Order: sequence, then C-alpha cells, then structure tokens
Amino acid sequence: GRTIGVPMTVIGPVTQERPPVAETCQEIEVGILGPAEIRGLGVGFSRASALELVVYLALHPAGATNDAWATALWPDRLMAPATLHSTASAARRALGRSSSGLDHLPRSHGRLRLAPTVTTDWRRFTVLAGSDDPVLWWAALDLVRGRPFDGLRSAEWTVLEGITAEVEEHVAELACRAADERLRAGRPRSAAAAARRGLLVSPYDERLYRRLLVCADQEGHPAGVERVMAELLSQVDGAPSRRPGTAFDLAAVHPRTASLYETLSRRRRPETGAMATRQ
Repeated sequence: GRTIGVPMTVIGPVTQERPPVAETCQEIEVGILGPAEIRGLGVGFSRASALELVVYLALHPAGATNDAWATALWPDRLMAPATLHSTASAARRALGRSSSGLDHLPRSHGRLRLAPTVTTDWRRFTVLAGSDDPVLWWAALDLVRGRPFDGLRSAEWTVLEGITAEVEEHVAELACRAADERLRAGRPRSAAAAARRGLLVSPYDERLYRRLLVCADQEGHPAGVERVMAELLSQVDGAPSRRPGTAFDLAAVHPRTASLYETLSRRRRPETGAMATRQ
C-alpha cells in the first residue's frame, strides 16, 4: 500500500551535524514536526484514519481508550465498533512487527498503546533541545520541516489538548536561543537560518522576527531590515506592501518589535523625532 500523507517540504539543513539520539529499541518514528508521516515502515497505510490513529497514540504514550481516540479522529461522528476495530487492525498491519517479532501496536481490549519500539521526532527534538551543547540545538532544528501535524484530516485534538501550542513554543524558544548564540558569534546569516526554521512552526512569533531584524542589521543590510518588517506586517495584519517613501503602520506589532525596528531602520521619518520626545 502507499503511504498516506502530505509530501515533505524540502528545505536545506541548518547544520551538517546530526548526532544520533534514538534509543536502540526504537524502530518506527512518527514525524509530527511538519507533514505527518511514519518512518521505518516496510509498507504504507491503506487508510488515512489508520495513520492518524498512530499519530494520536504516539502523542499519548500512556495509551488511550477507544472512546478517546475515536473522538479525536472523528470529533463530529459516532463511529461503529466495527469501524474502530478495522481502523486499529489497519494501523497494526501497517506498523508491522518489531525485530523481536512483537506487534508495534499490541492487541488490546478497549484501549490501545504503542509499543516502546515506536517513538516521535518530537521526542528526539526535546532531548536535543535540552542539551547545553549548541551543536545539538541545531540538530534539533534540523528535525523541523513545517507546520506541526500538517496533512491530518482532523487535528482539532492537537489544539484542544495544548499539544500544538507546546510544540510551537518550544521550537520558537530553541530557534531564538540558537539565533542568539550565532549572533553573539558574529554569524548573522546562520542566526537568520535558525529564526527561519522557527517560523516554519510558529509563523506569527515576533520574537523570531526581532532576531531577523537584528540579523539584517548586523549584515549591514538596511533594505533587509525593511523587508523583514514588511513580511511581519503582512503576516500579522495582512497589510499590503507600502508605497516607497511612506512609513510602516506599526500599530499591529508588539511595542518591543516596533521599538527595535525604529532603532535599526535607516529611514528618517518625521514621526521618529516625535516618538523620541514622547518617550
């Protein structure tokens, strides 16, 4: 069967080093840091719901009752027990058996739980991000491919359970940390790559845009500062491109972002002096 999912977004690696951190017993990895996908399979999934069940269970390592995962996959429908059984069976067939001969999705009555042989890229990310070694931070950012859980038919449960918010916050925080480390080393281009990787997951996070403003300034690129601000405004306010010679309307961004932009911008505007007087 073919693998169900959205094609991976191809982006260049942030770093060329990616130290392995996977435990030796783990043979299947569920990728959620971008389009949902399952790695390490010999065959693909015959139905989308089976893949989505594996994604749900991978984010619930203690397991889930049939009612819980059924509600997550079909939030607006009450599914027949036969459908739940066939979905679980399809997921079990797709995952197959481990090298020890046991099912990656063990059989169980009324509750499902993945075997320890199944892990997630999110778990790898948290291990790498928790290190004090900046090399491992960049290895963690390499795992980020796009918006978390992209391609799932129904991802409401990831929002309702706070999982998406947690992923966005941790990825953005690490991207900021890695960018700051490179800025201190005088490597603004590499710092910008870290911020851009964070924006794949959290596209409205102004902390990342503030790093991009500083990166452009450190590169001696005034036009780059203007482009970053224009990009941010188009994200948060849907603002059209401004006409040459006119000022940005900064009301839609955080005061810290507006202040940083005013400090870095090489464009002299009449209101700049007035703002300085008010402050």
